[in-house]
Amino acid sequence: GEHIVPMATYDETHLSAPALLAASPIHAGFAMKLHVPVFYSFLPSPVQWALSMSWCPTGWSPQWKRRYLIALGGYLYRFKDENGSTPKGAPIT
Repeated sequence: GEHIVPMATYDETHLSAPALLAASPIHAGFAMKLHVPVFYSFLPSPVQWALSMSWCPTGWSPQWKRRYLIALGGYLYRFKDENGSTPKGAPIT
């Protein structure tokens, strides 16, 4: 049967990007993720436009962030890059 490891003894190093890449994933590569600050969608359009101008702090408007994705064993793992030591968030099923 399948061996289930209790969370108390769980070793995250087995989920590093290099370790998953060594396990022959179905697919691996970079993708772009759109990050939208929570408050941004509640603002009127003219305010959103003003925040998107280059003179505003970048954290106030939507930004594209590059992520490294690895599909393995029915899960999609997200990393900052191909050398990431731990996934960003929980794997997606």
